[in-house]
Amino acid sequence: MFTSILYPHDEEQGKEQQNQEPQCFHDLNLDKIFYPILKAKKEFELERFFYTPAHNTSIIQYRQDVMQDLENKTVRLLFEEFSTKAYAISHYMENTRELLSAKEHWDNNYLTRGRMLDYADRYCQAVTTLSEGAKAIQFKAQGLSDFSAYLKEYCARPSFQSLCMGVKRLREDFSQINYCMLIKDGTIRVRKYENQSDYTAEILRNFEKFRQGEVKDYRHKLSEEPSADHVEVAVLDMLAKVYPDVFRSLEDFCSEYLHFDDPVILRFSNEIQFYLSWLDMIEPLQREGLPFCYPTLCPMADHLYARDCFNLALAIREHSNTVTNDFSLDTPERFLVITGPNQGGKTTFARAFGQIHYLASLGLCVPGTQAALYYFDNILTHFGREENIDTLNGKLQDDLVRLHDLLEKATPRSIIIVNEIFASTTLADALLLGGKMMDAFAALGAPGVIVTFLDELASHGPETVSMMSTVNDKDQNSRTFKIVRKPADGLAYALQIAQRHGLTYEQLCGRLAK
Repeated sequence: MFTSILYPHDEEQGKEQQNQEPQCFHDLNLDKIFYPILKAKKEFELERFFYTPAHNTSIIQYRQDVMQDLENKTVRLLFEEFSTKAYAISHYMENTRELLSAKEHWDNNYLTRGRMLDYADRYCQAVTTLSEGAKAIQFKAQGLSDFSAYLKEYCARPSFQSLCMGVKRLREDFSQINYCMLIKDGTIRVRKYENQSDYTAEILRNFEKFRQGEVKDYRHKLSEEPSADHVEVAVLDMLAKVYPDVFRSLEDFCSEYLHFDDPVILRFSNEIQFYLSWLDMIEPLQREGLPFCYPTLCPMADHLYARDCFNLALAIREHSNTVTNDFSLDTPERFLVITGPNQGGKTTFARAFGQIHYLASLGLCVPGTQAALYYFDNILTHFGREENIDTLNGKLQDDLVRLHDLLEKATPRSIIIVNEIFASTTLADALLLGGKMMDAFAALGAPGVIVTFLDELASHGPETVSMMSTVNDKDQNSRTFKIVRKPADGLAYALQIAQRHGLTYEQLCGRLAK
């Protein structure tokens, strides 16, 4: 039986979901990827879906299949419209149930009951429309196929059909109510309509001679206030005395169908936004020609690779200026050690490596044309931090403390990303500490990326792969932002950066002389 579009089995939903960002989010710029989605879809409260990686590969495959079906724009639009309507109704009904449970007449009144009738009507229409639309689609994904079958069975239930018939009957009954309202000296009286003159029709008839053809309709439907207006409530109370049977039927309807919305369908309307919001976010990038793919998840780190991957946070900002890169790790290789020119895209690449692994763990499509990625238990990062005056630790001590904590948490199934560690100490000390760090990583066997100014780490052992950021052959001031497999050459091109910013010895002396 279908229960969730995010989890193929009911028991998997009970796993704890995270409402706080994972620790790696800021270092990998994942916060910059997900913040626009969470802001745009704030009402759906999607944080727990994007902050909780899937705990087995069957969930990831289940989600990938669903997302591939939703790439069809017709399918996506069908579910987008339903999700928006159904989830809004669920929020309205939460408030309505609270009001109808109140003892005060101010809240528990015919206006509130009328709104519930309206929500039930909209719910029936939304569910029926979705069911009819789903019948015309041959879903490939198990999740969407199971939901379509559940929806068909739900619409055939006597309880749902009774709800729809009850809504229809009450709508017809209320449409037959005609009444007159006499307003005089601040007093309102209501009575049955008894063929009195219809002044609306008379006014329209008198002004007909001024009509000069069809014009734009400027009327705008205003949404009702969430709390009852005392005048409307009073008028409805008087009408209930004039038409007691109809209003009694409304009371009975609200009592019987107070919880008319199906929890499985409402959960679906929330969870489907996990997919829809992601596809909406990457669509502009795809139009710019940036590739996305569905990676294979590997339980072992024997053969990992990605083709044409890129830093998604940067792509969201830059769009068409994005540079793509490749990487591969084949046993016994475990670590990409990246050296090369400053400002050449090394940290950007390291973040891209972490990003695509995290996105893959959610079951999302990832940047690239093809990828086989590691099915990890945790992503552990070590990026530069501002010195904390409260701890009285120096930069080197802070690096070592945080590295120790990282190794305490790491397992062979972790992914480790280290960026420019030991930059605050001497070269000799950095090489000694860096070598011990590499020994610890090699013993652990977990894959990862190290960005470093220490070229020696790139040839530490068979577990390391040397990669370098590159410059334009014709202009060494120009960075290509391509990261390629090649031995470290020790060239940082720092002089060119200093020249660009007017900070060489000669440039400084020239300015000081003036």
